Amino acid sequence: MQFVLVIGRLAFVAIIYLFLFRIFTALVADLQMKGIFQRPTSEYGRLEVLTGSESLSKGSIFRVDGKGLSLGRGKQNDIVLPDHFASIDHAVFRLQKGHTIVEDLGSTNGTWVNGEQIHSPVQMVVGDYVKIGSITFQYSRWQNESSKL
Repeated sequence: MQFVLVIGRLAFVAIIYLFLFRIFTALVADLQMKGIFQRPTSEYGRLEVLTGSESLSKGSIFRVDGKGLSLGRGKQNDIVLPDHFASIDHAVFRLQKGHTIVEDLGSTNGTWVNGEQIHSPVQMVVGDYVKIGSITFQYSRWQNESSKL
């Protein structure tokens, strides 16, 4: 008889904990929907080459992660741009507070975002086009594509 009482008490305590857990998860979900509480995002940016050259082919994809991504003619860059209109150190993409930022590094011919030359760091939005010389990239978000690189 005492065994049944112990099992009953344990089941009652378990039900109370499950009820409290359900209330907590509903509260967090509601706060997330209202934008008050957000989970830290581990999403990265993604650059796809739209117009390239022989050594940087159309359709090539590059991930902008926590260490950033440098572009230019110099061999030390993450993306080497085979274009005489690109500077040796032309531009850099980096993550800043969960957003991808592009910055021109004082290049001679400039970095263009959506047809406008940039003079200060610009936050990228999905669908933005970045043009350096004759090479055009399109920005999007990286979505579980780690197996592709």
